[in-house]
Parts: sequence; C-alpha cells; structure tokens
Amino acid sequence: MKKLFYIIIIACLLLPAAFAAPTIDIYCDGAPTLVGDPIANTPRISVTIVSSTALTLGRLSVYNISQNLTFVSSGTSYYATYEVSSPLPNGTQTITVEAFNVSGEATTKEVTPLYVQNNLATTVQGFPLNYPNPFDPGIQSTTIAYTLSKPANITLSIFDLSANLVAKKSYSQDAAGGRAGYNEVTWDGKNDGGSYVGNGLYIYLIIADGAVLQNGKGKLTVFKR
Repeated sequence: MKKLFYIIIIACLLLPAAFAAPTIDIYCDGAPTLVGDPIANTPRISVTIVSSTALTLGRLSVYNISQNLTFVSSGTSYYATYEVSSPLPNGTQTITVEAFNVSGEATTKEVTPLYVQNNLATTVQGFPLNYPNPFDPGIQSTTIAYTLSKPANITLSIFDLSANLVAKKSYSQDAAGGRAGYNEVTWDGKNDGGSYVGNGLYIYLIIADGAVLQNGKGKLTVFKR
C-alpha cells in the first residue's frame, strides 16, 4: 500500500509539468513587446508559443483584427508571424494572443498599453545608453541602445570633443536601428576611414530627417588598455 501511495503522489507531481498550459512570447518587428512600448502602425508581429503537447489553435487580436495563426513547429516550440497591412490608428493599442493545446490547456497573453504615434515627431523615449562604457576598441565593441517613439530613418553620428565627425552609420526605418520601440546598434571604435579612434570622450547624436531627436544625445568613452 505504501508503494502504491508513493506512485500516486509522484504521478500527481508530474501531471502539472506534463500538461502545463502553453507559454507565449510576443515580438513586434523583431523586438520583445513590453507594456508601454511604442510600436509601428503596421508592425510585423511574431509569436513564439511553447507547449508540451500539440497546439490545436492560436489566435491573435489587435485593434479590429482577429486572426488564426499558422504555426511552424520545432520540438515543443511553435512560431507564427502576422504582418499588419492596414495601418493601426494613433493612440493606445492592445495585442492579445490565445493558445490552445490538445490537452485542453489554454493560455492568453495580452500586452497593453502599446502606443502608435504616427502623427507625432519621432523622439527617443527616456535616454539612450551604451555598454560597455568605457570600452576598448579592438577587444570590444560598444552597444548603443535607444527606444524610438515611431519608425524613422536614423543616422547615428559620433563626434570627438572638437566637434569633428569621426563615424556615421545609417539605419532604415524597417530594420534594427530605425524601428519603433527598442533598438540596439554597435560601434567598433573605428572612424569612417577604418582606423581605431584614440582614447577619450565622444558624443553620439541620434538623427532623423536632419534633426537631432529629442533625448537623442549621449556620451561614450574609449579607453585602450
């Protein structure tokens, strides 16, 4: 009897893991989508669902769109993408994803508020930062991270303290660096001539349409050991 009792206890402990509800991750234009993020008015929404048993249905809702998802699977992971073709209106938006598996388990993930700001000027939300800072060119690159209020064609310009332009990089609005929401770009410490810059403090400007964006200015330090 005691052995049977332990077998039942172990089975009960294993059941929740075996039949766990699906978990859901949502991305807009390649970046994880978090509460309060700005998004493009025509975002490319990617969904990753992890389910220990096969999915029977996945559904995505945003604004007045409700769309069943078509998945590609790899092991217990299921992937789907939906591209919003009709522009979302400016203002607050919500993305909801529902997932159902063959065990009858269901999960809903809702990300809200999200903000579409297509009629407003592009800004950097919060302040940009870079890491590591200082960094050692040739051994390290530095990552510059910033959040855009809406997509824009971005130029990142890096100056020395004498206001000389040492490097300039461009990013389109449909690629990393110019997307609405969180962006990361890297600088290897080389000037536009391909040589590593010297030690010191440098200023970087995040520019769209020829103007430095609000909050689009930061400092970084080069230190060769």
